[in-house]
Amino acid sequence: SLFNSIFNSVWVAVVSTVIVIPMAFLYAFALTRSCMKFKGLFYAAALLPVFAPSLLSAISLIYLFGNQGILKQLLLGAPIYGPLGIIIAQVYYCFPSALIILVTALTLSDARLYEVADALGTTKSRVFRTVTLPGTKYGLINACFVVFTLVVTDFGIAKVVGGQFNVLATDAYKQVVGQQNFSMGAVVGMILLVPAVLAFFIDRMVQRRQFSLLSARAVPYEPKPSRGRDIALMVYVI
Repeated sequence: SLFNSIFNSVWVAVVSTVIVIPMAFLYAFALTRSCMKFKGLFYAAALLPVFAPSLLSAISLIYLFGNQGILKQLLLGAPIYGPLGIIIAQVYYCFPSALIILVTALTLSDARLYEVADALGTTKSRVFRTVTLPGTKYGLINACFVVFTLVVTDFGIAKVVGGQFNVLATDAYKQVVGQQNFSMGAVVGMILLVPAVLAFFIDRMVQRRQFSLLSARAVPYEPKPSRGRDIALMVYVI
């Protein structure tokens, strides 16, 4: 049972991370690399879930897609209770945390690299592959581990919409509160500690390498207006 919970927790965390990181990266790219209007408003709106507990996103899903939900038909008969509900709620809950990290990573880019690429006539797609992504890779790694750790260790969402889908966080609660099995609860707690400790050490290594890339002569990147790009990114952000 414990190994099943470990597999379920890791599987849900990986799927949530794969969904959140591209969404947050494109949102952060729109905020930092475009000239669209109302950037501050969109950034503030994206950070709203930070001020609410994870329970809120799970309860909201029940009102929307539960057995009596007003948008239940959109799931085409799939139940919201289980891995689907956990993943949807975790994406909503973890998105702001990844966004903050990726906005910072994109903001720290050196404009001189883009000026050189532009002077050499490099295409936009190649600039993205060879300048933007390498410059933000440590931020992407950091965001991945933050989201993964948040999903693995979160209890509220799994408790509300998890149904019969067992994960480590709910197993610890069941062992201690339901069965008074404190020794097994301690084992589950130690397992939950592993991703947090790994994320901490990886974050320290990433920070050291990130600082080594920065220099006092770095020039902040200022995006140039592009009507098509700005409109497309604004539509995505909305």
